[in-house]
Amino acid sequence: MSIQEILFLIVIFLTNIIQAITGFAGTVLAMPVSLRLVGENVAKPVLNLAAILICAWIVIRHWREISWHDFFRMTLFVGIGFGLGYAIALIPLDKEILLKLYGLIVSLIAIVYMTTDLAHTDIPHWLLLATLIFGGILHSLYVSGGPLIVIYAMKRFKDKNQFRATLSLMWIVLNSIMFTTQMVSGLFNPHVWILVATAFGVSIASYFIGKKLAHKLELEHFMKITYVLLFISGISLVV
Repeated sequence: MSIQEILFLIVIFLTNIIQAITGFAGTVLAMPVSLRLVGENVAKPVLNLAAILICAWIVIRHWREISWHDFFRMTLFVGIGFGLGYAIALIPLDKEILLKLYGLIVSLIAIVYMTTDLAHTDIPHWLLLATLIFGGILHSLYVSGGPLIVIYAMKRFKDKNQFRATLSLMWIVLNSIMFTTQMVSGLFNPHVWILVATAFGVSIASYFIGKKLAHKLELEHFMKITYVLLFISGISLVV
């Protein structure tokens, strides 16, 4: 295992601790750095399966709290964006330019979170639905649609467990589709499977550490730190 792959696993460990504390942002924090460390063909399938594992655990624990109406609505609109993302991926674009654009979008989302109290901001319904579609596009391209989709979820859910369980079930559906396409594309070779297995162990450990820390930390303050990290993570791809 190379030094880049070891650093990649450390990134997964640290960002999944944040995921367990905040309920989102794990993959989107990990992806920009991971793309630089191991490349798109390794980062995307490994982070995708690690996300499925964490989401499956949340759904198993909180399945009674799933809002089925919101699940189907969110999956519909995010699914539209998901399909658009696959169409965009077929366009012969310069990968470096696409990465910089992705980093810029992540940074702008972080600025919005840092400067706006979204939970108490009046957002038009059409704009909320648009965040689902654009979140689906980002998720399809880089497994990173969470921050946009959470804007919609923040306006819909008041209960934290309902929020996490409903979102997690949606991620399982979409990430499973992505996993199937990645399998067909031949991204899963024996070496990637070894990284996946290691990432599973790392993710489980970081999840339980994060859950313990969540009881000791002020969530509001930690979220602000997360937004700053999100901004730095995005900017790292732009500069």
